[in-house]
Amino acid sequence: MKYALICGAILVTSVLLGSNARAATAFPQKEITIIVPYSTGGESDMTARKIAEIAGKLQIFSQPIVVVNMPSANTRDALRHVAGSKPDGHTLLLHHTAFLGTYFLGTVPYSYKDFAMIGQSLITPNCLIARADAPWKNGTELLAAAAQSDRPIVAGTSSVGGYGHTIFEFFMNATKSRDKFKIIFFGSTPETSTALLGGKIDIRIQPTGGAMNAIKAGDSKILILLTEKGMPQFPGVETLGSLGITNIHIQRQGLWAPKDTPPAVLDQLGAALEKIVNSPEFQEFAAGKAMIAEFIPRDQWLKYYQADEKVYDQIAADIKKAAKK
Repeated sequence: MKYALICGAILVTSVLLGSNARAATAFPQKEITIIVPYSTGGESDMTARKIAEIAGKLQIFSQPIVVVNMPSANTRDALRHVAGSKPDGHTLLLHHTAFLGTYFLGTVPYSYKDFAMIGQSLITPNCLIARADAPWKNGTELLAAAAQSDRPIVAGTSSVGGYGHTIFEFFMNATKSRDKFKIIFFGSTPETSTALLGGKIDIRIQPTGGAMNAIKAGDSKILILLTEKGMPQFPGVETLGSLGITNIHIQRQGLWAPKDTPPAVLDQLGAALEKIVNSPEFQEFAAGKAMIAEFIPRDQWLKYYQADEKVYDQIAADIKKAAKK
């Protein structure tokens, strides 16, 4: 009888411990927040909201996903907020390759290494666009005009160290035209667009999704895709690859979590993101905005960022060198 009571006590204790352990590791326990370090209406904001929307439709989590925009301080406030959040998977960051540019240029003190990768959601190509009445038809004509002009051609982008900035630096280096252009920075993509249409700048660096909207509005045209290959949404548009330029870094966007988030939670979030990205709705969303939906798990995604570090290190060195002249 005594033996039976002891065994019964052990069994009850084991059941309770097992139940408590499952409760402690259950995820999510509350709503999941995706922090976007950019303004509403941009590619990052729309992507985060589409992820949240599809997650709800597919009932991937027992809790809702909400999106919060923190566009201040050149992404610094958003990164600080997520980095300092509890590493339990309930506060996430949607960000992209700008991590590398802002860190190597020293404009933001956070590296992608300060966060835990979850996975890639999108590849967002960029391009150079001009007003519809600009005299250049493509990048080749733009470069030829820049070479002959007695003043620099003025390009606009949203922030120092952002992907638009660094890919344009790459463009100038690759085409040996650094002294033929001048860059002006604005607080946001809408401000850059207004500056272009108002004649304050000659061209702007723009993700292809936003460029597509500008083209549909009839006020702008794409001169060149800052990619190696063309895109079906822009048939016949010149690319950097068509100019013989290779090893072009691209903007890779995805989700991140605070650094010490448990691997089991990261795996669960990664599996959810994969399901969302591969859904017909997300694929259609991306194609409609001239973006490429491609899920990449965190281990593989990390390798792309590690390889791009060398590219950004060189770009940062070139920018600092030019600034001293």
